[in-house]
Amino acid sequence: MTPRIVGEALPNSFEFETEALIKPSGFREYDARWWFGHPGSAVPPELNLIGVQALGMGLGTLIRRLGAGPDIVTGHDFRSYSLSIKLALVSGLMAAGARVRDIGLALSPMAYFAQFALETQSVAMVTASHNENGWTGVKMGAAR
Repeated sequence: MTPRIVGEALPNSFEFETEALIKPSGFREYDARWWFGHPGSAVPPELNLIGVQALGMGLGTLIRRLGAGPDIVTGHDFRSYSLSIKLALVSGLMAAGARVRDIGLALSPMAYFAQFALETQSVAMVTASHNENGWTGVKMGAAR
């Protein structure tokens, strides 16, 4: 079942817990980033875990349609919530038929290196890069 995607949903609401929250403005040319939030934050989140899973399904479908799949390297940065985001991403990737090669906790250059060292065409690194705690994102690449 494909999740319904919404652009806004308040935390602790039925919609937030059951629908894919992905604010469209988070997408950039080669990556995507959103305010994920943290306890006590007054800013509403722009992404939830169901949204990350939907992102994974979309990316997994894209790499296969481009002929760059099904293998993909994944990794995550040091933020306390990045592992849960990566696991949601991996769940979506696998639902789309991707074979995930997870390198675990890593820096972005390590993910790009693994893409070549493991002879894999695609990469998805969960990181907010230089942004403050509460931000998250995915650096993506296909058909290197």
